[in-house]
Amino acid sequence: MSKNHRISIGLTDQEFDDLQKIAEAHRVSLAWVGRQAISEFLAAYQENKNPSLLPLREAQKGQ
Repeated sequence: MSKNHRISIGLTDQEFDDLQKIAEAHRVSLAWVGRQAISEFLAAYQENKNPSLLPLREAQKGQ
């Protein structure tokens, strides 16, 4: 049996509100939306091996 792992992330009020609206519109949980986003990110990253999928790292250097 596989073990589930939990992560914690910080969101802005706007990000949280936007995700909440998406979850409500599709009648799913915020956790489901997060898992879906992570799953899609991993698939795109594995397919492209493209470092441009991680623009936040570069954006944070300027802060």
